[in-house]
Amino acid sequence: MLAGAIAVIWAVMTVWPGGEKAGPVPQATVDPADVEPVQAATVDGPVQVTLSAGTTACDPQQVRVTPTVPADQQAGGEVEIDLVMSTTAEASCTLSPSDADLIAIISANDKAVWDSTVCKTSLLTAPVELTAGWATVVTTKWSGRGSGGSCSAKEGWAPGGDYVVRVGTLGGEPGKTSFDLAAAPKPKKTDEPDDKLADEKAEKSDG
Repeated sequence: MLAGAIAVIWAVMTVWPGGEKAGPVPQATVDPADVEPVQAATVDGPVQVTLSAGTTACDPQQVRVTPTVPADQQAGGEVEIDLVMSTTAEASCTLSPSDADLIAIISANDKAVWDSTVCKTSLLTAPVELTAGWATVVTTKWSGRGSGGSCSAKEGWAPGGDYVVRVGTLGGEPGKTSFDLAAAPKPKKTDEPDDKLADEKAEKSDG
């Protein structure tokens, strides 16, 4: 609300045919005190935003990938990895696993533990729609096993410790992050079956 009441009067000088000037023509008078300010609406809670999706195939060289690994995960099982993906192109597009040629390497002490090129598999398993100017998070999983020489299902579990994951499309801008896995819990000792104990007692009594 403006301080004070200032009356504003507009005057217009008009010229009539014959060169005679008419007097000032009074216009509408506006009192700022009568003008109510417009308040912006307040928003309480999340706002739904609809992003445009592109059907054109993404250029892998214009895709940026940044991996993140949620904390509090342990060795001896699958490890969740989040991929923050975006495009540097001006238009939205869709990145398919076959076009992405996503390469991922998980290493420890500068030695590869799991290599996607050895396993001939990708952490990206489904098409991803990328909106220009926005980032998309894709949740995927590493098996938690080493790749070895042939990525056999018999490869052992990666032990607990510190790791680094590097992910990127072919020719694109790769990203990396470090993470740690807690040691797998030790298997609990199980008691011997009652029938085995009974057999041992029987043998002793016969002797």
